[in-house]
Amino acid sequence: MTELSPREALATDGFVGPFPRFASEDTIGELREFFQDVLHNQPVHPLYNRYSVRDWHLVNEKVRELLTAPELIKSLEQATGADSLVLWRSKLFEKFPGDGAIDWHQEYGYFDGEEVGGHRPALFPMNPSSQWSWTLWLPLTDVSDDDGVMEFVKGSQHSAYPKKMVTLTESGAYVDPRNRIKSKEELLTRAKNNSLILDIDTRRVFDGVDPEQHSLDDLFDLLTERCAGLLAVVTEPFELAPGDTRTVPLNAGEYIIFTERCMHRSRASRPDARMRLAVNARYTLGDTWIYPQRATDDTFDGSNLDIKQHKCIPVLGDTFNPANVYL
Repeated sequence: MTELSPREALATDGFVGPFPRFASEDTIGELREFFQDVLHNQPVHPLYNRYSVRDWHLVNEKVRELLTAPELIKSLEQATGADSLVLWRSKLFEKFPGDGAIDWHQEYGYFDGEEVGGHRPALFPMNPSSQWSWTLWLPLTDVSDDDGVMEFVKGSQHSAYPKKMVTLTESGAYVDPRNRIKSKEELLTRAKNNSLILDIDTRRVFDGVDPEQHSLDDLFDLLTERCAGLLAVVTEPFELAPGDTRTVPLNAGEYIIFTERCMHRSRASRPDARMRLAVNARYTLGDTWIYPQRATDDTFDGSNLDIKQHKCIPVLGDTFNPANVYL
């Protein structure tokens, strides 16, 4: 059987890879240590004035060099067939031992934060009926079937699957912090600085609560109760036949490229698994208008980040939307 080219594979399956590691082991190790430090110390992000796992490529030159490396951009060019591309977002995705799956999802809209109840589009494509947005997923640790492997529904990018609104705690966007936090002090601190649950504003979740009157389990229960009052979007259940999906185990530094329209998820991590760290980078066509709300002085996105200081990075071609702010 003839092997598909990267462009044919992406068009047929919605994803392509693994691509081989191009960065040195030392570079991957240095970035792994950097992001482990980010997770452990919860620093204030210089661009967003609060803790965030987003867009460290705009702060850390090594992260930026990784996500704009010529080898990586060549892979994107071959797979997408694009004449111009912009790196507009990156994000750290960690999975601790015992963490559950991130449920099936696809992005058929404009990255408006609907998975956490947001409604602020981040992208405005010039031709929305075409393919105009792609994701690159690169782990900094080896990823096997035991520790949060990525899984895709082949060919699913051709259909928008039905979705529904549910309470936040029933969605894949809600990662229960019980598996990670071991003290009341840590729980309260992380809630206050918005580093408790990815993309969820928890700064006031314990307002009016005297922690001395509650155990750690009580506080977790209160958090769950208050988050259950928020809504999020999830994919309706759908049937899968044998062979419809493919998991993609990766060694550290290898990567895959996929369209966000392709239905995908990360599987659960076993309790005895290794911690998984991966960087997700998003690229869009050069003529895409990025964060259009800034034209009206609305500087918050659908994930509650103030994107006033955000910038895009041209990585391919020479035709770019003049309304965007570039690094």
